[in-house]
Amino acid sequence: MTSLLRLHPWLATGAAAWLVSREVHPRVAREAWAKGLPATLRAGIHFDAVHVPAALVESRVASRERGVVEARFREVGIGAAVIVSRLRDRYTALVPPDAAATWDVAGTQCLGASCHTPYLATPVPTRRRPPGAFWLLPAPDGDGMLCAPGRLRELLGG
Repeated sequence: MTSLLRLHPWLATGAAAWLVSREVHPRVAREAWAKGLPATLRAGIHFDAVHVPAALVESRVASRERGVVEARFREVGIGAAVIVSRLRDRYTALVPPDAAATWDVAGTQCLGASCHTPYLATPVPTRRRPPGAFWLLPAPDGDGMLCAPGRLRELLGG
């Protein structure tokens, strides 16, 4: 592990450190990220994750263009913690833990502690562009950077 952090010091700081700080085996995630691969993290402990079809977000924004979509997230007060899937067919917003217990927006899915499979493929925290999944908005490096569920509902018109 020491050599991994020596080769990739960013894995021990900022978003990379925060995202794995409650994982049972953080080394596995760090190794994946060091190779440029997504890491599988468990939702429901540090954060919950809301999967939203891209078509739903883009219909509310009236655009598929990245800059327009990103600007709309920011307009409603979401400035971090949003992932774009590898196929660009889904946005995933990281929200505070326990949001899954009350999340009820039609057409979306929220992963949390009570889910049968609460695992989320999480891109390298510094990846902001394709190829592969990437962070539309910066990866969170603390609880305060998670998306507020009410703001996400506002974006989705619910």
